[in-house]
Amino acid sequence: MRETDPLSRYLSQALSSLSGPLASLAFLSSMRDHYNGRYIHEGWANFGSPEQVHDMLQKTHVAVFESVMGLSVVDLARALRSHIAALGENEARAVALWQELEPYYEMIPEGCTVPARRLFISQMQLALEVLALAPEWTHLQPPGAWPPPPPGPLHLHPAPN
Repeated sequence: MRETDPLSRYLSQALSSLSGPLASLAFLSSMRDHYNGRYIHEGWANFGSPEQVHDMLQKTHVAVFESVMGLSVVDLARALRSHIAALGENEARAVALWQELEPYYEMIPEGCTVPARRLFISQMQLALEVLALAPEWTHLQPPGAWPPPPPGPLHLHPAPN
């Protein structure tokens, strides 16, 4: 679809309003009917056929999933933190819930290879573990906060004679 198509414009606007790649992945996976795998958006039905909406959302879901797969575990943990914060949730509670319920399984697009599926799941589990066990880890600070401030002045004690 061309960028000037109403469907493309609406999808672009929707994704740009989200807090990051994980929010985009959650949004796209929420558009998929879990019984038949079809992507549906009732509000966009006036701007394209159900098949056009499905095709566009499916292709975008795969592309966003692949971009999330390219994140390092630290960047994924940052994305998780950003997504949880954007939802207004308590981070520790949300992380514990995600570890228990594993909602990220629903974020995997249909047709994903077994190795890619396993890699995504293990990366999500590890990123959640990082947030659960080391929420204050300096590497989780936004890139603008890097490098960490230098240590204070050194206090050298004279060597005993």
